[in-house]
Amino acid sequence: MSEGQLRDAADLPDSSLEPPTEEQGPPRRKLPKTFAAFSDVNYRWFFASLFGSFASMNMQMFIRGWLVFEITGSYEKLGWINAATGVVGLFAAPIGGVVADRVRQKKHVIQYCQACNAVLAFSIGTLIALDMLLFEHLVVAAVLQGLSMNIMMPARQALTKDVVGVNRLTNAIALSTSGMNTARLLLPGLAGGMLAALGGGHGNIDSARWIYFVIALLYVSSVLFMFKVTVADRATPLQPDGPVLKELKSGFAYVLRTPVIFMLLSCNFLMVFFGMTYFMLLPGYAKDVLGAGPDQLGLLISVSGVGSLAGSLLIASMPNRNRARVLLTGSLLLGVALLAFSMSTSYWLSMVLLVVVGLGQSARMSLSNVLVQTYVDDEYRGRVLSIYMLEFAVLAICIYPISIAADVFGPQLAVGASAAGLIALVLVLFCFPAYRDLQ
Repeated sequence: MSEGQLRDAADLPDSSLEPPTEEQGPPRRKLPKTFAAFSDVNYRWFFASLFGSFASMNMQMFIRGWLVFEITGSYEKLGWINAATGVVGLFAAPIGGVVADRVRQKKHVIQYCQACNAVLAFSIGTLIALDMLLFEHLVVAAVLQGLSMNIMMPARQALTKDVVGVNRLTNAIALSTSGMNTARLLLPGLAGGMLAALGGGHGNIDSARWIYFVIALLYVSSVLFMFKVTVADRATPLQPDGPVLKELKSGFAYVLRTPVIFMLLSCNFLMVFFGMTYFMLLPGYAKDVLGAGPDQLGLLISVSGVGSLAGSLLIASMPNRNRARVLLTGSLLLGVALLAFSMSTSYWLSMVLLVVVGLGQSARMSLSNVLVQTYVDDEYRGRVLSIYMLEFAVLAICIYPISIAADVFGPQLAVGASAAGLIALVLVLFCFPAYRDLQ
C-alpha cells in the first residue's frame, strides 16, 4: 500500500505517518474534524483559488441580473439570458468531461478558463465605461462565460479527489461549498452597497463598471493561486488519441447502465429545477414584490449565504453515512421555506426565509455532488461530472417558460408552484429505499 493510500485510510495528515525529524519540524496540530481537509497545504491553495472563483461568480450573478432588469424591465429577458448559457452548456459540458478525463493536469484547464472569464468581465466593464453596453453584449458575454464554465467545472470537481483523496471527499466538498456560501454571504451585499453608494439604480448603470473590474481581478487571483496547487500529472490519460464523440457516448452509456448514478443524476436535476427558480427571478422579484433597490437585492442574496454557510459546515462535520437522508431533509426544508417566501411581501420576513432557504440548499448542493462522486467509477468520473453539470444547462433552458409565466401570472405564483413541486418530489423520494438509504 502506498503512502497516499495509508493517509487516506487513516484520514490523517502526512506528518502523522512517521515521527518528526529535524527536517520536518514538530508535528502539526490536528485540526477539528470540520476543517480536516485544511491540514493539507495543497487543499488550502486549492480552496484559495476556489474562493476567488466563487467571489467573482457571486458578484457576477448579482450584477448581471441587476443590469438585465434595469435595461429591459423584463422577467422574460432574465430567463432568456439564462437559457442562452444553458444552450451552450448542452455542448460544452460533455466536452468538459472528456477534457477532464483526457488531460494530464486538470488545473491547467481551470486556469485557462478563469483567464478567459477575467477578459470577459473586463470587457463588459469597459463597455459600461464607454456608455456602449447593450442587452445583446450581456447575452454574448453570458454565452462565452457559459462555455468557459462548463468546460472548466468537470475538471475542477474531479480535481478535488486528486487533491484530498476519497476519505476526505465529503469534508473537502463541504468546505468548498462553505467557501462558495461565504462568498455569497459577503460579495453580493458588498457589490450592492458599492452600486448604491456610487449612484446605481433608476436606470443609471454607469457605476456597475467598477463591479466588473473587481470581478476581473478576482478571476486573476484564482488563476494565480492555482499555480500553488501541486498534483501529479496523470501518467496515462484516457485514450489520448480516441475520438471525442466515442468517449462522450461511452460516458452516457455508463450512466444508463449504472442504476445508482442514473437515479442520482435524474433526481438532482428535478431538485435543482424546482429549487433554483426563485434565484433566477430574484432581481425582478426583489424590485416588483419587495420594493428593493440594488443594495437591498445584494443583501437578500447575501443573507441566503448565512444559512448556506451554516449548512455546509454541518455537512463538513458529518460522518460518511445517511447522506441521502440528510440531503432529502435539507431539500424538504428548502421547499417549505420557498413556499413561505412566495407568499411574503415583507422584505424583512423574506430575508429571514432566505436564510432557511440557504440552509436547505447547502445540504442539497454538497451531498448530491458527494453521492455522485462516491458511487462513480474513477475512469468515468470526469464525464459523469460533466453530465452532472449538463443538468444545469438543461435547467437554464427549462426555466425560460417559468420566466414567461412570471411575466404573465406574477413571480410569486411561479416561485410558489416550483416550491410545491420540490416538496412533492422529496416526499416521494423518502418512500424509495433505493434512494433514501444511500450512504
